[in-house]
Amino acid sequence: MELLKGCKEETIIHTDQGSVYSSKAYNELIKDSNIIRSMSRAGKPTDNPVNEALNGWIKEELYIDFKLDSCKERAGVMNILKGYVDFYNNRRPCFAIGYDTPNNYYKRFMRGELEIKDTFSKRVLSEEPKFITSRRKKAESLDN
Repeated sequence: MELLKGCKEETIIHTDQGSVYSSKAYNELIKDSNIIRSMSRAGKPTDNPVNEALNGWIKEELYIDFKLDSCKERAGVMNILKGYVDFYNNRRPCFAIGYDTPNNYYKRFMRGELEIKDTFSKRVLSEEPKFITSRRKKAESLDN
């Protein structure tokens, strides 16, 4: 929450439907913020692969590069997490955005230097994951 202080733009946080994210305490915590909740559908792990992969990478970097396991006190953990957030946003190149950093990419976007892409308006939600639909259609075409 502290990282979002002063942020006027809405921030989407996508989670699973775990007890933490559906609890009254969590909802109370975010109610006065610009956070928009987004949750995976129940029983649909295919909704969340990006988050799962990202969490894995972050954990790996925190333990291997930032030595999180060496911390024994809360203050040390907090310092490592703050350092990691700074590293991730300001110094860590990201493949998905052309090896730029998230903060620099955002600044370039806000200056109008980047093409605005419409990545979501044409999405169609379905109960069946895309890879299952694709396999089913492929099997049907082979049967015919």
